[in-house]
Amino acid sequence: METILATKTTSISEFKANPAAAVKKAGKEPFAVLTNNKPSFYVIEPELFEALSELYFEMQATPLIKKRLTRLNKAVSVDIDDL
Repeated sequence: METILATKTTSISEFKANPAAAVKKAGKEPFAVLTNNKPSFYVIEPELFEALSELYFEMQATPLIKKRLTRLNKAVSVDIDDL
């Protein structure tokens, strides 16, 4: 049994026939493209992709930022004009 992580789906055949129509029909909601009733890939709007990318970056960067903040007392003060 496959888990489908979207409330809307379309077949690969329907998607290949007219991708723009499938995207328009879904509105702003993500949808799964199915091959043999199993998800092949998901389609999401650019704004959602950007938001997910930002969250992913934050998850990756947070441990490094926390580590560097513990060494803040070792930081050297620099005047921007000197750079």
